[in-house]
Amino acid sequence: MPRYYFNLYQGSQLISEDDSGYDCTSDEDARQFARMSHGLVALDPVLSSPSQSYRFVVLNEDRQSIFTMPISQRVSSTAASSGVSLLS
Repeated sequence: MPRYYFNLYQGSQLISEDDSGYDCTSDEDARQFARMSHGLVALDPVLSSPSQSYRFVVLNEDRQSIFTMPISQRVSSTAASSGVSLLS
């Protein structure tokens, strides 16, 4: 099964490099994994500043970028104000 890496950027700065990666069956499976992780990152209070732009850059097992997924902080403020938890 192919391995994908999910690096987190703030603007142009790499803030979290995925050294381990995750096994996904396909590029689409990796995209779904990034969407799920997107929600968890958007709820992180440290990353909740609306003035900052965050994104995942997803790499294949050859460490080539296959897609980028912006992380919207609006998810965080909406979920927090409604009392909704994506973790339960």
